[in-house]
Amino acid sequence: LLAATGSPPPRLRVGLLDTRFDGTPIEPEVREAVLAAGTLLAGLGHHVEPFRPAVDVPVMMQAWTDIVACGTALWIERALAREGRTLADDDVEPLARSAREHARLISGTDYLAAVETVHAFGRDMEAAFAGELPAAPRGKVASGGIDVLLCATLAEPPARIGRFDHSRADYVDYRLGPDGVFAHSPFTAIFNASGQPAASLPLHVTGSGLPVGVHLACAFGEDERLMALCAEIEAAAPWFDRRPPAMR
Repeated sequence: LLAATGSPPPRLRVGLLDTRFDGTPIEPEVREAVLAAGTLLAGLGHHVEPFRPAVDVPVMMQAWTDIVACGTALWIERALAREGRTLADDDVEPLARSAREHARLISGTDYLAAVETVHAFGRDMEAAFAGELPAAPRGKVASGGIDVLLCATLAEPPARIGRFDHSRADYVDYRLGPDGVFAHSPFTAIFNASGQPAASLPLHVTGSGLPVGVHLACAFGEDERLMALCAEIEAAAPWFDRRPPAMR
């Protein structure tokens, strides 16, 4: 890591995504952060152009949601087995109980299919970076692909306390609904699934002083390149002394 951050990377092909992966808008202040980061990278000599890969995010996220439900159910069942009892009403919050109930609807073959879906999504993302996957409508694939994808960390400014309270009793809606976790955070999960190295940098602040991150991802195995790029960005636009109003 220290060696990677000691010198800047070569000039890179940066694909800029200023929407969600399906092309729907993100909040204006967040989009502003992405565009400003693109301008910064272009000023450092990197080649920046619009990019939106034609990957099937909804199918992947449904698979990911099923896998997480099964993991939640497994954790609960193992805890109950250790204690030799059944689940009591106040053992877990409603969201975890709903996830456990959702997992009971997923067969073994369904689970394996979900795992395969996530793995296939990772291969599609790698193909998109390599320029081997057609662009999405209104998207653009650089000649020869891209080295780095630049997008937002979250689609919205930081959520209000309580928005993602686990008192909800509908696990699938909590994750995939219009006011759910994925609507708020549609980017980081992409690279949790694909396995590509990715980093979030606190480059922007909203008018009310809330932090907004930008997200950078590289192709498989390019961790050192990503760290070198992050170090270059931090040197050009340091954030060490920045503090939100509540911390001043």
